[in-house]
Amino acid sequence: MGRTIPIIKIYDNLLVSIQVELSDALVAELKDDVTTEIYRTAATGLIIEVSGVDILDSYIARSIRDLSHIAKLMGVKAVISGLDPSMAITLVEMGLAMTGVDTALNLESALEMLADASRLQRQEADEILFDKAPEDAEDPEDMI
Repeated sequence: MGRTIPIIKIYDNLLVSIQVELSDALVAELKDDVTTEIYRTAATGLIIEVSGVDILDSYIARSIRDLSHIAKLMGVKAVISGLDPSMAITLVEMGLAMTGVDTALNLESALEMLADASRLQRQEADEILFDKAPEDAEDPEDMI
């Protein structure tokens, strides 16, 4: 049996495009599917794309926020994309802050965010690795 909500791998990222109404059972299935795919693929980024969601109520918003937090706990940068203006206004009016969640206007912006984060992570790793290279060491004991 196939997934209700497809999860697409794009390079080191997973794309989850929600195009259906979420129920309790579907949210549980989605959490299981996404975490399994993160583990299986060693993904470093997750995009939760919600432009196909007609109504973003408090339950759906919390579920999406929780999924992004779960991904973060697994070491994956998550970005929610596709919130339209009315959804954003509704979330603010409901007092539902998406605290700790990165958002992007659209899928292209979300992919750029993940690419930038990946470049920054590689750059920081290179700086750590090559900051004290043996040939740069002044004292032979620094090489130990």
